[in-house]
Amino acid sequence: MIDRELCVKPKSKRQAALRIVPIVLTLGIISFLVAVGGTDSIAVHFYYIPIIYAGFVFGDIGAIVTALAAALVCGPWMPAAYVIEGAETRAVAQSAWDIALRTAIFYVMGIFASRVSATIERRANEMQTLYEVARTVSSSLRLREVLDTIARQAVSALDARACSIRLLDADSGELEPAASAGLSEQYWTKGPVTVTESALDRRVMDGEIVQTRDAQTDPEWQYPDAARSEGLTSVLTLPLQARDSILGVIRIYAHRKRVFSEDEIDLLRAFAHNAAVAIENAELYEESRRGYFETVRALTIAIEARDSATYSHSERVTDLADALAVELGRSEQERELLRFGCILHDIGKIGIEERMLDARETSEAEHVFYRMHPLIGRSILRPVSFAQEFLPIVVHHHERWDGRGFPEALEGEGIPYLARLVAVVDSYERAVNPTESPMPISPEEALRSILRGAGTAYDPEIVAAFATMMRRKMEEGTLPAAVDVQVQKPLDIEAIIEEALNGALADAEPAEESEEQ
Repeated sequence: MIDRELCVKPKSKRQAALRIVPIVLTLGIISFLVAVGGTDSIAVHFYYIPIIYAGFVFGDIGAIVTALAAALVCGPWMPAAYVIEGAETRAVAQSAWDIALRTAIFYVMGIFASRVSATIERRANEMQTLYEVARTVSSSLRLREVLDTIARQAVSALDARACSIRLLDADSGELEPAASAGLSEQYWTKGPVTVTESALDRRVMDGEIVQTRDAQTDPEWQYPDAARSEGLTSVLTLPLQARDSILGVIRIYAHRKRVFSEDEIDLLRAFAHNAAVAIENAELYEESRRGYFETVRALTIAIEARDSATYSHSERVTDLADALAVELGRSEQERELLRFGCILHDIGKIGIEERMLDARETSEAEHVFYRMHPLIGRSILRPVSFAQEFLPIVVHHHERWDGRGFPEALEGEGIPYLARLVAVVDSYERAVNPTESPMPISPEEALRSILRGAGTAYDPEIVAAFATMMRRKMEEGTLPAAVDVQVQKPLDIEAIIEEALNGALADAEPAEESEEQ
């Protein structure tokens, strides 16, 4: 087995110098042995050692230079052998043929060693790349993240210009964009790629591997003009083959016109296999996650059925909180935690008697028990391993920015971010969906109440984003309201947001309300 260190080219001048030293010393020692024994002795074959080493370390150039150096020191002045004639020893000169043949052998040996080294290094890099991809596939269930990694690694491993992955939508027959590396946004969004319109992709979806010599002129390429604008030429397209179906296609784009080798096709096939595994894992995870969520949702509905004031409350909070998370630019992972946390945020009420649930807005002693439901929720969910990440939402969604909330009186940024987000949405949703008041409050008035609490009850930045989102929904007419309330005077949301961020809405002006009424 060849030491992998030999396959790694030096990365600095100091490393290069350190690796040149043994080559020079070895050449000197071997030359001394050849000078003593002649070029016909076995010592001359030791020159292969520094030549092979130089090929592994420095590539073609190193191998050629070392081979020529060995041929030079072993030139005409080096005797072929020594002959004893009587009392004298005479050196026999080499022939021109011997010198030329030995030089050629040294040269070929150096080039061969260099090419073997390059092949080993390339294979090692490919194996390392595939290992990294496989590790990503096995350690992450985020399909977009995994496919992006596969596309980038495929470009690197194949020394290609770009790579793209498209997944089949079985209903529309469209190959939808999933991941790409090296392609411009303009080309990536050039238009729909449909199996019915693309002869090339029909062949690939039948399981065929297709090489496109020039995408700009190939009649099977669906968008030749776009390929011409992007400067694309040769493309290799493989199916993403699962156990019993084809999930999509993966393409690798070359820097110039070329034919892809069998080794390159095999390597891209390995990437395609990893992509198919990632897609299957993601689908299994999504099914599992959906099953968890539906089970949790059914449990929540059963719990909320005991409390008429909050029936379906958790589902409405979940939808609105998810929209606010998008507004705030939160990641998909945070949004998933948020959805689970919202749907379960009142699970602790299962441990509260109904008469105590009715005491939520009173000063009765039972209200103390009502305030315990976040802690009861924590006790219920603590043994559940997958609930640990969203448990802070369940426990802290009643905390206040000023520290006067419950159950632990946390304040400011000491309150988990997603719990702060849910606090805003939870309060708004309760305000627009009351069952204990004969006259329900309008979305505009509920929003005004939230804005007044910015900097006291709620995180002012979250309130500002919430107000922006709600104003847009009101203007678009897409706000789902529990009641139909006609607003006589539009709400100046922008002015209120500015005041909220300045902490100036702790106390609203009574006169302003009376004017609007």
